[in-house]
Amino acid sequence: MKRLVYKSMSVLAVGLAVMGCTGETEKKTSPNPESEKKAIEQLIEQYVKTINECDTALVNQIWSHDAKVSFIGPSGYYSPYTEIRDSLVHGIFGTHFTKRDLRKENLKIELNGDAAWSEFTWTFDATRTDGKAHHTKGRETQIFERGNDGIWRLIHIHYSSIP
Repeated sequence: MKRLVYKSMSVLAVGLAVMGCTGETEKKTSPNPESEKKAIEQLIEQYVKTINECDTALVNQIWSHDAKVSFIGPSGYYSPYTEIRDSLVHGIFGTHFTKRDLRKENLKIELNGDAAWSEFTWTFDATRTDGKAHHTKGRETQIFERGNDGIWRLIHIHYSSIP
């Protein structure tokens, strides 16, 4: 038992030392957190619109064009944003469903300087191309980055289904 306590304390001490050396113990704050959260919420609404309307032009606006962007879900891994646009939004949502209705619930948004993340649950009701109804529920995490232009953009999404 003593050995486990010592190992745990050692891991904690190393973690705190690394965080202290990298400055990660300081949380950056926005000058106006409520307006920043509102901007993120609007971005999430635009994301929902890209799915519901298969709006690939909007995908170009809301996703960062940096090579680091990615999307992880049950259908696979998509990166960069052009693959998210072409293979996911257009390729899956646009060709497998004739009607789409993605709705988010229980939204939480956190800010940390030029980074932000959200988590929410969602319900997706759709009509497949064969005419059958499709209903799923899930939970999602989105990560955002504020660019040098001051605009927030998506850089990562990870979602999973809720059984």
